[in-house]
Amino acid sequence: MKKFILPMLAAFVMLTGCSEKARVITSYYTVEKNQWEPATTLNPDGTYTINYYYSSWENIDITPDVIEEGVVLAYFLDADGRDNPLPYTLHFVDNNGEYYQERIEFDIETGKITFKIKDTDFNTAQSMNDIGTMKFKVSVIGNF
Repeated sequence: MKKFILPMLAAFVMLTGCSEKARVITSYYTVEKNQWEPATTLNPDGTYTINYYYSSWENIDITPDVIEEGVVLAYFLDADGRDNPLPYTLHFVDNNGEYYQERIEFDIETGKITFKIKDTDFNTAQSMNDIGTMKFKVSVIGNF
């Protein structure tokens, strides 16, 4: 019984010490094929390498307070309507029978969320030719 008293007491102190209640604000984003931008590196020979593709969106709910003390959760919504938490990896087979993966990630900064797509075969540019509309869900949790 003593094992349970200390954790329960700690939880009680932590929960009663909060003067504000956290809220959740959820936003949905639909990213079309033409809304992805390449992130490139300039090579010494003057050519460019595409590292990944990204799409940035305004989200005024991502405040400095949320970044410091809150939570931002992002999900890829698949064709079946399931919420897949980011980062999320999709598995594919190319025309040559080679397996590769696309990893969907996100970054945040004040007032903005950026979705990213990266390929394990480093041929993201080719994969972007086949991409369709992608949907995302973003939940911001904080004291608003």
